[in-house]
Amino acid sequence: MREAEAAPGPFAVTQTTGGPSCTIYRPTDDALGGPSKTLRHPVITWGNGTGATPAVYAAVLRHWASHGFIVTASNWTNTGDAVEMVACLEWILDQDTVAGPYLGRVDTTKIGASGHSQGGGGTLMTGRDARIIATAPLQPYILGGLGGFQTSSIGQQHAPMFLMSGSGDTIAVPAQNQQPVFDGTNVPVFWGTLQGATHTGTAIGNIGGYRGPATAWFRLHLMGDESARDLFYSASCGLCTDATWNVQRKGIQ
Repeated sequence: MREAEAAPGPFAVTQTTGGPSCTIYRPTDDALGGPSKTLRHPVITWGNGTGATPAVYAAVLRHWASHGFIVTASNWTNTGDAVEMVACLEWILDQDTVAGPYLGRVDTTKIGASGHSQGGGGTLMTGRDARIIATAPLQPYILGGLGGFQTSSIGQQHAPMFLMSGSGDTIAVPAQNQQPVFDGTNVPVFWGTLQGATHTGTAIGNIGGYRGPATAWFRLHLMGDESARDLFYSASCGLCTDATWNVQRKGIQ
C-alpha cells in the first residue's frame, strides 16, 4: 500500500467549534481563506462510537483535515440515527454563504460520511441523503437498533461505500454486522477486513491501518484524485493484493 495517504497532508489544521454541538477540524485560515479565494474544501461528516466523543478520534479527523477536508464531527455520544451528523453537516454547508472563515470555501457538492461502530451505523443512515457522494463506515454496529439505527438504511444508499472490518473485532463482529451491509446494500461496495484489527484498539485514535485507505477513498471520490483509484479498482487493486487485507467487492471492478 502506498504511504502517501497514511502520511499527513500539506495543510496545517485548526480545531474549532460550531453549529449544534459540533467539533470542526479544518485547514487553517491561511489555506481555508487564502488570498486566491479559489480553493473549496470537500466535507466529511463524522459519527462517534457509543459513549465516545470526537476527542477519541481526533488524530484521524485532524489527519483528514491536513489533506484538505473540512471535517464536522458531532459531539454526541449516540449517533446511530445520524440526526446529529446531518445537523452538523447542514451547519457547515450553510457557512459557505455566511461572512467568516468558511465564506466561499466549502465545496457543497463534495460530501462524504464516516463514523465508527454506532457511528458507522449513523454513516449508513447519513448515506440515505442524496447529497452524500462517498461513505466509509468503520466497523459499523447494526444490531438491535442501537442509537436509533434502522436496518432499512442499508438498502437506501446514494453513494459508493468503503466498508471497513477488523478480523479481531469482537464487538461489531464482521459476520453479524458488516456481512449484512455488504449483502444488502444497493450501491457499489468495497469491503476490506484488516487482519488483526480490533474494535477499541485499532479503530480509534489515528485508526491505524485503516487511515491510509480511508483517506485514499475520500481523496478519490471527493477530490477526484485518480492516483488513489488503483488501491480499490481493477483486478489487481492495491488492497486486493495486500496480505494484510481480506477484500470482497460488489459493483466495483
